[in-house]
Amino acid sequence: MFYIKKTKQKCLSIIAILLLSYQLEAQESRFAIIPKPSEMIAQNGEFSLNPQTLIYINKENRSEIQEFVKLIKTATGFDLKIEQENARKKGIHFVLDQQLKNVPQEGYTLDIKSDNIIVKASSATGLYYATQTLRQLLPSTIEKQTIVQNSRWTVPNASITDAPRYHWRGYMQDASRTFYSVDVIKKYLDVMALYKMNTFHWHLTDDQGWRIEIKKYPKLTSEKATVFHHTTHQPAERSGFYTQEQIKEVVAYAKARHITIVPEIDVPGHSWPTILVYPELGVNQNSYPNHVFPFVSSWGYWGNQFTPNTLDPTKEIVYQFLDDVFTEVVGLFPGQYIHFGGDEVRHDLWEKEPHVTDFMKKNNLKTVTELQSYFVKRVSHIISSKGRKPMGWNDILVDAKNLPKETAIMSWLGADAIKQAVKNGFESVATPTAPMYFDITQADRDDGTMSDLAYGNINTIARVYQYDPSQGLSPEEEKLVLGVQANQWTALPQEVKDMNVQNFPRLLAVAETGWTAQSKKDFSDFSLRLDQHYDRLDELKVDYYKSGGYTVAKWSPATVTEQFKEMTIDVTKKVYTTGRVQAGFFFTGGKNFLEIDGVELLENGKVIAVDDHHALADKFRGTNKIKPFFYNFEVKQYHPNATYIIRALVRSVGGTDSNGNFTFNLSPYQPFTVSEPR
Repeated sequence: MFYIKKTKQKCLSIIAILLLSYQLEAQESRFAIIPKPSEMIAQNGEFSLNPQTLIYINKENRSEIQEFVKLIKTATGFDLKIEQENARKKGIHFVLDQQLKNVPQEGYTLDIKSDNIIVKASSATGLYYATQTLRQLLPSTIEKQTIVQNSRWTVPNASITDAPRYHWRGYMQDASRTFYSVDVIKKYLDVMALYKMNTFHWHLTDDQGWRIEIKKYPKLTSEKATVFHHTTHQPAERSGFYTQEQIKEVVAYAKARHITIVPEIDVPGHSWPTILVYPELGVNQNSYPNHVFPFVSSWGYWGNQFTPNTLDPTKEIVYQFLDDVFTEVVGLFPGQYIHFGGDEVRHDLWEKEPHVTDFMKKNNLKTVTELQSYFVKRVSHIISSKGRKPMGWNDILVDAKNLPKETAIMSWLGADAIKQAVKNGFESVATPTAPMYFDITQADRDDGTMSDLAYGNINTIARVYQYDPSQGLSPEEEKLVLGVQANQWTALPQEVKDMNVQNFPRLLAVAETGWTAQSKKDFSDFSLRLDQHYDRLDELKVDYYKSGGYTVAKWSPATVTEQFKEMTIDVTKKVYTTGRVQAGFFFTGGKNFLEIDGVELLENGKVIAVDDHHALADKFRGTNKIKPFFYNFEVKQYHPNATYIIRALVRSVGGTDSNGNFTFNLSPYQPFTVSEPR
């Protein structure tokens, strides 16, 4: 009897736990908000949106609300009217109250009841973020670009008080190594706004191209400085530059989404395009090759990734050039910070130049590190004199005692980079390579996704989420932490789809890290909420990483022979539109590599594309050359009912102890028009 009673109690306990788990998952489904709000009390019931719903505003906050109303109209067809605030009427009330207590500048309160939604904030930014929370509480189909029929548009009742942990919640887009259109940049600003990210760091110059129009120096946007050489066979859209009118357009677009753009002009290293067109600014005469080219070709030309020439830190014409450039940059970007790079400078080039060593003696500079600090101080002063705050990568901290304190630091290099910056009294943004570099693998180094495999670490979404920028800092040091940022370097993920797969869903983890207090973060809880966002990303046509990456098949000792034979793989499910295709053979284990002698793509049994180069699938994973075990095709016409097959001629070399992944990925010609089906 005692045993039966004990067993019954145990069963009831298990049922209670399962019921609680179900209730928690159900709540996460109703309130799948990212980033997680500071405080939220879920309530029964819901607010129903209908064509008669009225929007009320009390001050000139119309632009923030109009975007929300436009979003609703696109998907629902409801043309909601905006009227002057009337607290006695039912509807959605947006109340801007600059005297609002206990609500920080970017914060808001949200009280959702079945007959009313009351939004309060002390700033237009707070109201805007409240609209993004409401957007996420609506069904994911609110993101559709066409009217959705027969749908219920409801928002679950709740009381929310919300504000960010950090004021810098950033994403860096490298537009130099690969150029991206204004439309691509705008799409990223849209998605950043949805997740309350507020800083877009725009990396506009590097060795692979100068990407911003400077009217005083027109050669900077000549073909030599902005277009990949024809021998590199790069698609035309990967080259180019932004006109000043386009820059203004993007800045205004970002401002409307409460995003500040931080431009970067990277000097004195990473200045190859500048030196090609204005050679008098270089520290030496080296100008080979006399064109710009993709990052992975650097080793073939220079033996490493770093240019054999830099801006000359001893020449006054260099500082005049930079003063002129930053004058125009400041005129385009109204934000507080201007980034000048300062990273990865080849000081050995300076040491080899007699005129540089003479300059150092004359100015009592004992080391090239001190010369770097001299350069940084001059550039920092140029930027400060224009009413802005200079910012550089944490390479410039090597001579911290001589660095102007108004210079902010972007801490990327080294596990203790953020600590080193703030303990020396510098404002700092936390963006360490591990885990905030999103060109680095997120799951499997052999899954075919376009990550920089020269890095040995894996930046999983869990590592990204669990990163705490302020860990190990004193309260005083923590005050100098501006926030957190993810970086996307586009040397390898050049296609927009590849870039998206590297960024998402990890960027959502960064959004929560920047917004939500560390004590309120929980990865399991985040993962439950994240599951609800894949539908939303699908609606937005934003690709994201899926388990297995681009792997579609595997080979093993049972499937290979020492003689060449055909390997066929059905890739029909992976062909879903027109675009560029990359197929890969990743050796993962065994004693014998796989030799490939050409690959074909077939549609309904007919060959439509061929890449007949010869390659070996081996252990090479470096960045210093194009991986030969990648094969490239184009699907120029897509037929939805067709069958698509890859046919390759392969053999296992010296035995059949060979294992590997076959990967396949199609990148649409037109970004964000379609995403890969799940």
